[in-house]
Amino acid sequence: MNNKIQPETLLQLMLSMLGKSPDFEYVDGVQPFLMKFKGEQFYVYVKNLSSAYFHDRPDTTRAQLPQRDEFNNIKKSSIPFVFLGYDRLNDVLVCWNFFIVKKRLNEKKSVSFYSRKVYQEEVVGGELLRKKLRNDDIPVLFKRKDLVLFFENIHNIFEETNGETISKEASSNDGKILSITDEVLLAKLKPLLDISTPHTLEAIKVVQKFYGELPGMKFRDWANLVKSVTYKD
Repeated sequence: MNNKIQPETLLQLMLSMLGKSPDFEYVDGVQPFLMKFKGEQFYVYVKNLSSAYFHDRPDTTRAQLPQRDEFNNIKKSSIPFVFLGYDRLNDVLVCWNFFIVKKRLNEKKSVSFYSRKVYQEEVVGGELLRKKLRNDDIPVLFKRKDLVLFFENIHNIFEETNGETISKEASSNDGKILSITDEVLLAKLKPLLDISTPHTLEAIKVVQKFYGELPGMKFRDWANLVKSVTYKD
């Protein structure tokens, strides 16, 4: 990931996928660029992912958000600011909570957002993978070819409530997940659970993969979580 791709090329890599959707419209700019999806405007800024150079965590990667004058107006606007880190080796994009990212625009000379190489290698086509990091960030990872899928679900991934920014994940208490609210995960589980003979063990594996390692969750907790999922007719 040391061979950095130029900003103009990163733009073309995004447009080549987004342009396949009739809901997409390119408006202006390079990095960041302004676009519309289903009529809604988004600022999108793509940076290369590179090593974070942590000696104790060598597979940690990062994308750095620089300080720019143009970010001042973006920060004041009501338009969402989507920051993407690109892993060229795996053709994977990482997105962090865009509410948090926007608040940190021009906070200092450079702001780093992290990921892990092992998670980037884990991504498969057709999925939006979320992993919890040691700093409690929960970025979403996906293949570049799934950019349209990402924007179709962008408001199901993150939300802002009561002035506080949160990731849209299951409610938790003392490190335990109490319920599943994520629509993408619920859709994955439906063919396993919403049947006459539920495939509970397979569903547990899907949920564990989705949320990653959670020390507070034992197997019984995962099983109870899966059994609590219900679907309306």
